[in-house]
Amino acid sequence: MSLLRTLNRVPRQHPASILRQFSTTPSRLDFSRVQIIGRIGTEPEISQTSGGSSMIKYAVATSLGYGEKVSTQWHRVIAFGYPNPERITKGAKVFLDGDLQLNTYEGEDGKKHTNVTIKQRSISILSRPQGSGEGESA
Repeated sequence: MSLLRTLNRVPRQHPASILRQFSTTPSRLDFSRVQIIGRIGTEPEISQTSGGSSMIKYAVATSLGYGEKVSTQWHRVIAFGYPNPERITKGAKVFLDGDLQLNTYEGEDGKKHTNVTIKQRSISILSRPQGSGEGESA
């Protein structure tokens, strides 16, 4: 029997029926993920967690628009257990994949403040600052 005939015998599922399979556990469909391409705009702060793994905090800048209407947005990023923290350098262009975390806290003025942090899942170095070498993946 040919491969085409075999594939035609496989029952096709409508996307809605696939989603219904998860109806007993809808939390499987919930996620808050972000992917950005931008430049690392701050020197990374490297520290250790109480468990001994490395923790890195840095900011990535993305620019939207063109000409005189360019606006820059800054994104706070945190990474845990990253094996080579020295590869994350200020000025490098990166492709970042991560999860959004919403943090609320009470400030000194007694008001509630909220900030959004990206918890890094993976990062690819697209280019390094002048004189630093070729692009590479992490």
